[in-house]
Amino acid sequence: MRSIVQAEWRRSLILAARYPMETLSSILTMFLVFAGLFYGASYITDSPIGAGRLSTIVVGYAVWMTMMSATGDMGWSVQNEAQNGTLEQVMMVPRGAVWVFLVRALMAIVVFLIPLVMVVCAMIALTGVGFVWRLEALEPFLMTLITAWGLGLLVAGIALIFKRIGQVLNIVQFLLLFVIMIPLGHDPGWLWHILAVLLPFTAQVALLRHVLQTTAPVPPSLWLSAGFNMVIWMLTGVMGFIGAERFVRRRGTLGHY
Repeated sequence: MRSIVQAEWRRSLILAARYPMETLSSILTMFLVFAGLFYGASYITDSPIGAGRLSTIVVGYAVWMTMMSATGDMGWSVQNEAQNGTLEQVMMVPRGAVWVFLVRALMAIVVFLIPLVMVVCAMIALTGVGFVWRLEALEPFLMTLITAWGLGLLVAGIALIFKRIGQVLNIVQFLLLFVIMIPLGHDPGWLWHILAVLLPFTAQVALLRHVLQTTAPVPPSLWLSAGFNMVIWMLTGVMGFIGAERFVRRRGTLGHY
């Protein structure tokens, strides 16, 4: 396991170093998005943005980018490996390809958080607004991340079978935008509540919103819903990926593009 982590970390650093324009462009894009969110919110509300509002913007953007990248990166990784003809090499790892793609997703999050911290520091220096981080938001964020990895493994399993899923990933991202807008806690009935709990990210986003926007204690039912949702989607992703891997191995189409 340690060798997988070291190899994927080295791979991430090499890719960032050998494609500096891509790395710098991503940092610039992140800064422009933050500036747009910051000054846009200040213009719309016609009031200065305080430390609490800035922290909400930062955490909200980080969660949104985490869901998008963690869900899609594994699928894109499988598709790129298939195009490059190296997918079979990745799938031959003794510990299993699931661990490879999970570690790769973890490294992608780390690589994403490093420029994110740089951009936040730059925004604080330019605007003079402080940043307040609430430790209570860490657990919902980690739950969201694990749920995203589970869904990402499911998408990677689909990529193993069909190889090209670019449009599918676009559809999934639009569906996720709809899912996270479901107002859990303001549902019209028990059936809607059950559907909201079972859909990915809904409970985690509701929990994170509660922690960031209020100081009231979090209802135990919301913690249970978020934890149940996380476990269900991680198990579904792992089983779906393993099932897809066995399917393509039986058909002999693992390395075919």
